[in-house]
Amino acid sequence: MMIKRIHCSLVTRLTLFGLLLILVSAVLRYNILIGFLEKEQAQVAADQQSTIASYLAQDIGYRVQERASYLERLAGHFPTALLGDRAAMRSWLQDHQQLLPLFAQGLFVADGNGTIVVDYPTLDGRRALSLTNYPDYERVLQGATVLCPPLNSPASGKPIVAMLTPLRDASGRIVGVLGGSSELNAPGFLDHLQQARLGPTGSFLLVSPQQRMIIASSDEALVLTQLPSAGRDELMDQALAGYRGNGVGIAANGVNEIKAFASVPGTPWLVAVTMPLAAALPTVERTRALIARGGVIQGVMVVLLLVLAYLWFFRPLRRAAALADRMTRGELPLSPLPVERRDEVGHLTMAFNGLLSRLKLHQAELQHQAHHDVLTGLPNRMMLAERMEAALTHACRERNGVALLFLDLDGFKPINDTLGHKAGDLVLQEVTRRLHQVARHGDTLARVGGDEFVLLITDLGEPYEHGAQVLAEKCIKAVSEPLHLAQGEYRLGVSVGIAVCDGSCDADSLLQAADKAMYAAKGNGRGCYVIAPARASGTGSDLSAPGGTAGTTRPAGSAHS
Repeated sequence: MMIKRIHCSLVTRLTLFGLLLILVSAVLRYNILIGFLEKEQAQVAADQQSTIASYLAQDIGYRVQERASYLERLAGHFPTALLGDRAAMRSWLQDHQQLLPLFAQGLFVADGNGTIVVDYPTLDGRRALSLTNYPDYERVLQGATVLCPPLNSPASGKPIVAMLTPLRDASGRIVGVLGGSSELNAPGFLDHLQQARLGPTGSFLLVSPQQRMIIASSDEALVLTQLPSAGRDELMDQALAGYRGNGVGIAANGVNEIKAFASVPGTPWLVAVTMPLAAALPTVERTRALIARGGVIQGVMVVLLLVLAYLWFFRPLRRAAALADRMTRGELPLSPLPVERRDEVGHLTMAFNGLLSRLKLHQAELQHQAHHDVLTGLPNRMMLAERMEAALTHACRERNGVALLFLDLDGFKPINDTLGHKAGDLVLQEVTRRLHQVARHGDTLARVGGDEFVLLITDLGEPYEHGAQVLAEKCIKAVSEPLHLAQGEYRLGVSVGIAVCDGSCDADSLLQAADKAMYAAKGNGRGCYVIAPARASGTGSDLSAPGGTAGTTRPAGSAHS
């Protein structure tokens, strides 16, 4: 029963409704707010990465251009007369390298055939190395300063990048090549790229699109490694094809990443800045956690507030329901419920009290109808029986008498049949009025049949028959008065049977004795009364013969039949 009450409880439904609202609002906030934040934060992070990529590209381009310009200036001041004197060339290279060591691995000079003849500092394997193996060597012979593709140094085995520029004689003819090489992670060159970090998981890449090679990276293990094959990283494929900007895509490792690309000025290289999308959106993750915590807190607050509301706002309602339940079970009498507050609950309680008042009124009406005659308003046979039991008990206790007058109208049927039921009802109501005038205060006048009335008389003194006779004569006289109806003047009579008792008899015997005495009065010519013998009223003996009467009388006006 308790489980059923909880299941059907208004508080339970309000709690579930509140939790449903919280869930719906959390889902809406998650879908709307998180989607908005993801889009906005991703765009902000992408723009930041584009800025960083552009800055790095400009910085790398500046460093490359600085070395290229320096190498060109050296070539313009190189004394071509020294081409035949290797010792003098090495001394010249030493002076300039020590003066401004922009190339970490030093400078070198190649002859017209592209073979390195002198270098400073001297590195094993570099001297006598042919530059003709470089793809861009032909461009040097055409007068261009070339940035060579990165490679592992034949001398040191470390990743390096070299620059070449032509040497010209006084006539402008190219007679040799001046070059310089530097390790990629050399201080002042690309070491800052390898040392830089973009958060705990972001990375920087310096990429050669022509070779699909990573030249430098914040992850040293990626240096001089090939990019993933085409199709595995769509954004990188677009960047290698010339796209510059930013975007979100799935990397070769399957992670959703934000990437930004920028070209390095003066080189064919590009800088790529990458960061996993999840790492770039810390605000979104914190917002997710905030929404989850907020939902839990809201749920707890809703439950707490509903419990408090139940304990406070619904307290009068619970009290009223408990009282009404006890009234329903009969533990308390029907009475108005207390109105504690003038709110909706108080209004409901007042409405219930109004309904209860109408119910009690209706119940009283039903009870009245159950014990009274509808036409005359007199007590019916049921109430007469209750009054007789009470009167006999009272007579036995007080040692006085009780008399019962059974009255049957004489001549009513012809009036009712001739003039109609409406006229008959008026006659019965008029007879009731006249008998009420005869009856004493405390006596009971009842209608027990169509034209049959009973008058219960109490508190009679000895001799009991005397008081009953007086009332019987008054009843006969009152009924015999002319009746003035719309159809004319009519007269009625009444036959009265009288039974008396001192309280020692029972109600049924008393009523039967009066009934038989009334029939005896009808047999005596009507319009008179017959008193049942004392033994008859006590034992219910037969009174069918008129000779069994204690006495008869006929009033002056006989009944009109």
